[in-house]
Amino acid sequence: MLLEKKICTKATDKNTLKIYYRPNTTDEKVIPEVLQKNVYQSKKFNFFLEPTDKWLDLGGNIGTFSLLCLNKGISVVSFEPEPENFQILQKNINSNFPKTKLFKAFQKAIGLNSEKLPLFICKGDYNKYRHTLCPKRGRETIMVQVSPLSKIIEKYNINCIKIDIEGYEIELLEKIPIANLKNIKKLVYEYSFDIDKSIPRFLNII
Repeated sequence: MLLEKKICTKATDKNTLKIYYRPNTTDEKVIPEVLQKNVYQSKKFNFFLEPTDKWLDLGGNIGTFSLLCLNKGISVVSFEPEPENFQILQKNINSNFPKTKLFKAFQKAIGLNSEKLPLFICKGDYNKYRHTLCPKRGRETIMVQVSPLSKIIEKYNINCIKIDIEGYEIELLEKIPIANLKNIKKLVYEYSFDIDKSIPRFLNII
């Protein structure tokens, strides 16, 4: 079941957004985090979403980060491999920006190579955003297509990346050649210490 709510972000943004979400799931957590608490921007560090940005949204979920970008007139390319999340993402974008040319979405994961990998799906009805390419015992899997990060950056002239891919960011950021990131001016990501608690490994990636 999908419900609808309206979210007004900052007064400087263009629209009041209409968001479709699954009640009593993590959808109810991610909507205020991204669109109201503004976790992907920081006045303290002078880190903002700006009109010249071209964002790559890795772990698109139901589309909240992409909506935030589009509401500011910023282009974004989103990757979300889980089928139900991807359907809701598309519904949210089409409901708010039906004719936009600033958005592309792919029902795929992002990795180092073009290949198919198992996506480990969360159990239960609540958690809708912790599906991962990292092996998890006891989880069901579906096979998903993976696109190489370096080629996507080049193809879409990406200069900013948001990564929330539940632990797979560790391997991705460790192994991608630094030359492939030469045009990236902003990188914001969640680091999954539950995958690896090693502080030296974390600092090496930083």
